[in-house]
Amino acid sequence: MSTKILIRYLNLRTLGLVLFYALVSAFSYWTAYELRFDFNVPDNHALDRFNTLSWIVGLQLMLLFAAGQIDSILSYFRLPDALRLFGGLFVNALILLLMWYIYHGDKMPPRAVILTYFLLSFLFIGAFRVLMRIKSSRGLEDWLAADSSENIIIIGAGEVGAGLCSDLMNKSRLGMRPVAFLDDDPKKIGRYVHGILVVDAVQELAAVAKLYGATKVIIAFPSASVKRIRQVAELARAAKLSVDTVPALTDLVSGRAELSQLRPIQLEDLLGRDPVDLDSDDIRNMLSGKRVLVTGAGGSIGRELVTQILGYHPAELLCIDQAEIAVFNLKQEVISKVDSSCKVTTRVLDICNHTPLERLFTDHRPEVVFHAAAHKHVNLMEDQPGEALRNNSFATYDLARIASQHRCERFILISSDKAINPTSVMGASKRLAELALLAQQSAEGNETKFMAVRFGNVLGSSGSVIPIFRRQIASGGPITVTDPEVSRFFMTVEEAVGLVLQSATQGAGGEIFVLDMGQSVKILDVARQIIALSGLRESTDIDIEFTGLQPGEKLYEEVQHLSESLQSTRHPRVLRLVAEQEASIEIERIHEELESAIQTNDPLTIKQAIQTYVTEYKPWGV
Repeated sequence: MSTKILIRYLNLRTLGLVLFYALVSAFSYWTAYELRFDFNVPDNHALDRFNTLSWIVGLQLMLLFAAGQIDSILSYFRLPDALRLFGGLFVNALILLLMWYIYHGDKMPPRAVILTYFLLSFLFIGAFRVLMRIKSSRGLEDWLAADSSENIIIIGAGEVGAGLCSDLMNKSRLGMRPVAFLDDDPKKIGRYVHGILVVDAVQELAAVAKLYGATKVIIAFPSASVKRIRQVAELARAAKLSVDTVPALTDLVSGRAELSQLRPIQLEDLLGRDPVDLDSDDIRNMLSGKRVLVTGAGGSIGRELVTQILGYHPAELLCIDQAEIAVFNLKQEVISKVDSSCKVTTRVLDICNHTPLERLFTDHRPEVVFHAAAHKHVNLMEDQPGEALRNNSFATYDLARIASQHRCERFILISSDKAINPTSVMGASKRLAELALLAQQSAEGNETKFMAVRFGNVLGSSGSVIPIFRRQIASGGPITVTDPEVSRFFMTVEEAVGLVLQSATQGAGGEIFVLDMGQSVKILDVARQIIALSGLRESTDIDIEFTGLQPGEKLYEEVQHLSESLQSTRHPRVLRLVAEQEASIEIERIHEELESAIQTNDPLTIKQAIQTYVTEYKPWGV
């Protein structure tokens, strides 16, 4: 729509609304006289009514304009709008009453007329606004169509729950009808929210759902703890109800999502942990205005690093990954959607290629490096130990030397809990990468602060069990679990990356940080949770089969080496490793001997060579 047409439309709309309000005000004023004198207005009062009509209606129109009623969006009418309408009309009534006392009622409408005029105006204009809101939220087809809405129960009768209830009642196209609230606050039980009763506490979900014929539950407290969400989900599952939740509080506050944009409960909601508090000032001081490099930027961790780093306004962000499609998706799905003045450069680049990597540092001079690029799949790397060493260990050391030569401020390696007492080539290669950083930290002339951060599995990342289980369910099963006792630590990618950034602010050089990963979770329990969230039943709809531990896999992950202890830091979820003093690490000699083993192309020989330098490594088949 062109600017001229828009201005013309707005002028016509405003003129029409002013005319309508003038007619309503005149009718209300005229009717107030009729009601005051029982429809038999004396001649003298009839003359006063006629003489005062124009200026009293004009006064009311001016006050309606001042109250924002002329330029408001008619389809939006909630309590604050009603209060502003009431205020504008009430001020008009006060002015008329004041004038009545000043002029002792001479040539002024009677006080009863003034009061009735105020009430009638509020009634008629308020009714008009309500009708306009109803019209905008329910089309003719909604009124004529058969009602097939699903009865839903809203958990949480707070501000979010009330807003959600209002949205669902006004947007019938969503097909959900709120029939009851549940809330643990005893002060709210028995009261009504938008005409819907707060029936009982959350624990009575099954009984209330049966009473009201509900088939779905919506969790409407976005800041609730993971433990509480898990409890509600268990209650809903026992009552055979589907469960949705409102968007995250950060998305609601930022405007990225609306209350009515519901989503099903995901496994991440049940296995994740409560939101982590970060010292944003420290992170901002580390990143703001800096040139930052992220390797492996197209992976699960790398994408989240890019997302969060952009929020701290670096001067330039360099994103590299060896996978072309990963870089393309990063640009389309992350970078293009972030409103940032930061210069973002993406490159398809393999960190094993020294020359283009050196050129990148020369051209862009990154000041902070987050090294997330790695081969992470345990089973695949068991068959290709040479590839794991070259990509995870040798390339990390080469990247660290280049960073040191270009005087980067910080270098942060994304390590793994599998580097602790490793039984896999992948874990051992990550441990060698940590040793390479320690060697570079103590190298002569080095000014870069090198550090590593270890953590467990990221929920939903590529290669993790969760997307594998989902694919198995989609194909009809069975779900395969290696061992009924196997357990892993899980974190959400948002929490893991946030704590990586927090760890980076605390490093003085040479540290290995470990993120507090909470309690480990049995993979069997994860499989059962996914089956239940899919609305299926174990053994009836989907079977679970045990396949035995795969090469390189542990029954459970550990949090520290036998020679290490954990020390607290400024952040409660970030721990610092305190280890026995390492002897001087001749990392280049180690790499030469490992390269000689790789040349044999014999996995067993390579694993034996790794064990020489990572003595805690206990490889399969050796």
